[in-house]
Amino acid sequence: MHILSPSLSPSTIDKSLPPVEQAYQYVINGILTGELKAGMRIPTEAVAEALGISRTPVRDALRSLEGDGAVMIYANRGAVVAKYTRSEVSQLIEIRAALEGLAARFALENIGPSELEELAHLKSRMERERDSLSKWMTAHDAFHNYLTSLSGRPLLARQTEKMRFMLLPYYREYYSQSLEMEIFGLEHEKLIRAIELNDATHLEQIVRRHAVINVQKVADLA
Repeated sequence: MHILSPSLSPSTIDKSLPPVEQAYQYVINGILTGELKAGMRIPTEAVAEALGISRTPVRDALRSLEGDGAVMIYANRGAVVAKYTRSEVSQLIEIRAALEGLAARFALENIGPSELEELAHLKSRMERERDSLSKWMTAHDAFHNYLTSLSGRPLLARQTEKMRFMLLPYYREYYSQSLEMEIFGLEHEKLIRAIELNDATHLEQIVRRHAVINVQKVADLA
């Protein structure tokens, strides 16, 4: 079944990238734009045709996406956008909140003026992208992935990033319905102010509360 809409354009993909990375980004873009929703099949042949590449790198990209939690691969169905139950979505958000809070606590001792400047820059990028949900979400995740990376715990950073991939379709749907990007801009300003206070316990609490905002509303979309 060919489920990829013509509006899911390959024109936004950097053709200088290796074919595997092109296919990987193409699928992620599909989830970010809402063309690919949780549970939808991702035909290898359709992706290959859209990008003008062979099926082999597409299969490799789908396996990488499976490892990242964004895709599930079934023997009888092929690849589908990862789909989770309401309970699983709720648990994933709660676990991610705990891990990101812990990462922020570890990160605080590594944050100086240049790191604060970069966080402010990423926040400003989010504000500039409010008119494009997919670009805003990319900027939003870049802010959080950068903060988590400052923890100096690569395993912790990889786990939180994986959970973001797993939850991507649900947050995309939530943001498209609620249009709460402006509210989240204010929330990120609170995070920066919490960092400036240099209180690890307070920062961890702020990050955890931020991560579980509207958890039940997001879970209800599963």
